[in-house]
Amino acid sequence: MKNEIPTVDALVLAGGDGSVINPQTPVKGMVLVAGKPMVQWVLEALRQARHIRTIAVVLPPNQDTSGWEHLADKIIFSDGQISDNIIEGVNALKASGTEGLIISVTSDIPSVTPEAIDDFIVTTVERQADISYPLVKEVDMMTAYPDTQRTFFKLREGKVTGGNAMILDSKHFDRLRELGQEVFEARKNPLKMANMVGARFALKLATGRLSTDDLEERLGKILDLRCAAILTSNASIGADVDKPEDITAVEKKLLSR
Repeated sequence: MKNEIPTVDALVLAGGDGSVINPQTPVKGMVLVAGKPMVQWVLEALRQARHIRTIAVVLPPNQDTSGWEHLADKIIFSDGQISDNIIEGVNALKASGTEGLIISVTSDIPSVTPEAIDDFIVTTVERQADISYPLVKEVDMMTAYPDTQRTFFKLREGKVTGGNAMILDSKHFDRLRELGQEVFEARKNPLKMANMVGARFALKLATGRLSTDDLEERLGKILDLRCAAILTSNASIGADVDKPEDITAVEKKLLSR
């Protein structure tokens, strides 16, 4: 590594509808996987990562945080939309007196590894990106999680799926908050995401001619920021739990470590 990589703050979004996975657990981040709430697994990975500084968690009110609250520096209770929760979390982190890169992670990737987190951070810093997003190749995802079904879209570099993390520079947060909500909602819908950056790009995506360079260039022009679409072989950053059968595959991965 040529230069020392700084530590960054982390924001964990632990809300969402958990009832589609477990009818007894209305909050997604609190769904149990291998005996622990999913949010706890994510927090443990963040704590073990070398490049994480302060950790904030945003989740709905009236949740039992005993057993894992010591892993978070800040716990924010909010039942707003995703964009509102991100604002609450970012403001809490900025109030701690630090400013710079923040990695935002959803709580539904319980098998995410510290190595995946660190690699995403290091690559983002080395790319000098103001905002970055991870993409996992199909071959890496299906090798690591062969028993799951994922949505992939074809880029010039091959078929990929979106990760469940994003890094942004808090200095530009006010400019990014609206786009961040749109990107988050579209992250599993490749055509919707392509339409956000123009019809020509949607056509290139449909024909498999869209590249990560195309995405970075277009988003960079829209935002006037340095954007990075980062291809990663760390499949755990995209292995989200959205349905009951996903739990089996993720538990197998966790229990094999």
